Amino acid sequence: MKHVLSALPAFLRVAIANMIQYRAEIALWAAWGVVSPAVMMALWNAAAHASSDPGRIGHRSAGEISAYFFMTMIVGHITAAWDVYEMGWLVRSGRLSASLLRPILPVWASLADNIAYKLVTLVILVPIWALIAWAVRPTFHTSAHDACLALAALPLASGLSFVWGYVVGTLAFFVTKMDAASELFFGASMFFGGRIAPIDLLPAPLQWVAQATPFQWIFAYPCELLAGQLDPSRATRGLVWQVAWLIAGIVAFRVMWSRGVRRYSAVGA
Repeated sequence: MKHVLSALPAFLRVAIANMIQYRAEIALWAAWGVVSPAVMMALWNAAAHASSDPGRIGHRSAGEISAYFFMTMIVGHITAAWDVYEMGWLVRSGRLSASLLRPILPVWASLADNIAYKLVTLVILVPIWALIAWAVRPTFHTSAHDACLALAALPLASGLSFVWGYVVGTLAFFVTKMDAASELFFGASMFFGGRIAPIDLLPAPLQWVAQATPFQWIFAYPCELLAGQLDPSRATRGLVWQVAWLIAGIVAFRVMWSRGVRRYSAVGA
C-alpha cells in the first residue's frame, strides 16, 4: 500500500495531462453525461403533465422528477467508469502485458485516469449544471441528514461503479470478445440503476431484479438521497447496502483478477 500511495500522485499527474491533451473528446463524453439525463427528464415531465393526476406521476411531482433526473447528471458524472470497455482491448491487443510488469496493479493507474477525467471535466460541467438548474427549477427536499449521508454515499457509489465495472471487465481474460458483456453491463446499469426510470416506477418484477444488483446503489440511491426523496431509515440502510456491495465487489475482483492473470500468462502474454 505504501508503494501505491507514493505512485498515485504521479499516475494522477500523467492522467490529467492526457485528459487535457484530448480535451475535445473529453468534452464530448462530458456532454453525453448531460444530454441523456436531460432527455429522460423531459420525457418523464411530459408523462407527469399528461397523467390522470396532472403534474404528478407516482408519488412525485414534476419538480421532484426534475430534481431526481438533475441529480442523475451529477451522480452519473461522479460514478463514471469505462474499464469494462477497455479491458477487452487491453487483453486482446496484449497492451496489458507492460502494465503487469509494474510492481503495482494496473487498477491503480485506471483509478488515476478515472479521477483525472472527473476533475478536468468539472470545468465544463459545473456551469452547465447551474444553467439547467436555473432553467428547470427542480424541487429538492434535502435535509441536513441527507447531505451528511451523501458525503459518504457519493464516494461509495463511485467506488461501486469502478470496482464492479472492473470485475465485469476481467471477463476479458476468459472470453474472446467483450462487446456483448460490456453492452449488457451498460444496459443493466441504465435500467436497473434508475437512470431511465426511478426504481419505484418500474414493474414489481423488475424492482425485484434491481434489488439483486448493485446498480441502484450506484445511481438511484444517491440521486434520491440528494433530492431528499428518502425517509431517514431507508437513507441510512442504503449506506449499509453500498458497503456490502463494495466488499463483495472487491472480493470478486481479487478472485477474477488472480485467475485471469494466470490464464493470460499461460497463453504466452
